[in-house]
Amino acid sequence: MKEKYYQFAALILTAVLFIQSTQTNYAQESLSADTPFIEVNGKTIKFGSAIIAFSKIRQNNIKFDEKTIFSQIIQQLVNEELLSQQVDGENQLTLLALEHEERSAKAAQMVSKILKNFPNDELVNSAYNNLADQYKGSLEYNASHILVKEENKAKAILKDLEGGKEFEILAKEHSIGPTGKNGGNLNWFDLSSMVPEFSTALMVLSEGDISQPVETQFGWHLIKLNKTREKQVPEFKEIRTQLVQNLRQRKINDYLKSLTEKSEINFVGENINPNEITNIQLLEKLDD
Repeated sequence: MKEKYYQFAALILTAVLFIQSTQTNYAQESLSADTPFIEVNGKTIKFGSAIIAFSKIRQNNIKFDEKTIFSQIIQQLVNEELLSQQVDGENQLTLLALEHEERSAKAAQMVSKILKNFPNDELVNSAYNNLADQYKGSLEYNASHILVKEENKAKAILKDLEGGKEFEILAKEHSIGPTGKNGGNLNWFDLSSMVPEFSTALMVLSEGDISQPVETQFGWHLIKLNKTREKQVPEFKEIRTQLVQNLRQRKINDYLKSLTEKSEINFVGENINPNEITNIQLLEKLDD
C-alpha cells in the first residue's frame, strides 16, 4: 500500500516538475487545450481538462490555495480517471448525467459564441448615457419610518409626535423594523423600491411632514419625509460591470426569444408534482 502511495505521489511531483520546466516553451510555442497533460494506464488527459476543472472551482466561488491548486487539480484528474477506468459500461444514471453535461456544454459554447467581443465600448457608453437620461428629472427620497404591528399603536405614537416628541427617539423605542435602532432612517431610495402603499403616502408629503398611519404587508407605518433630491447618476466606473452584464443578458434573452418563437416546445410533464424535483431517489434507482 505504501509503495502505491509513493508511486502516486511521485507521479504528481513528476507532473508538476515537468509542467514547470516546460511551461515557458508551451506558453510561447505550442501549449493548447489539446496538449497532453497526464497519462493514466495509457489514457491521455489533455491540459484543457485541467483548465475546465479550475474554471468550475472558480465559478462555484470555492476558496482555494493558489500555491497548491495546480497539484490538487492533477490529483483530481488522476483520481477521476482511475475510478472511471473501473467502469465496464455506463449505467442509466451515467448516461443521463452525460446527456445533461453535453447539453450544458453545448449551450455554454453557443453563449460564448454569441457574446464573443460583446459589448464594445460604444454600446456600453450608450447604455450609460441612456441611464443618465432616465435619471434626469427623477427624484429620490430620504425618509424615516416607525413600523408597528397595530393601527392603535401607530395612532398613539402619532399623538406623541404631534405633542412634540422627536421622531428618531420614538422610532428607537417602538419600531419593529430593522431601521428602528437608527431612528427609523431609510437613507436615500426611489419610490420603485418601496411597496405601493408606502410610496403613495410618501409622494404627498412635503419635507419635514409626517404621514398618517399607513398599512402595508409589513404592518403599520408612520413616515417622515426628510429630504428629496434629483436622482444621482452613479459614476461610469462604478457601474460599468453591471452595464456590461445587463447588455450581455439582454442579448442572450433576445436570442433565446427568437429561437423560442421559431421552435415547437411542448411541456409533456405538466402532471408532475413540482415537489418531485427534490426526489433524489429517482436517480438512485438508475445507479445499478
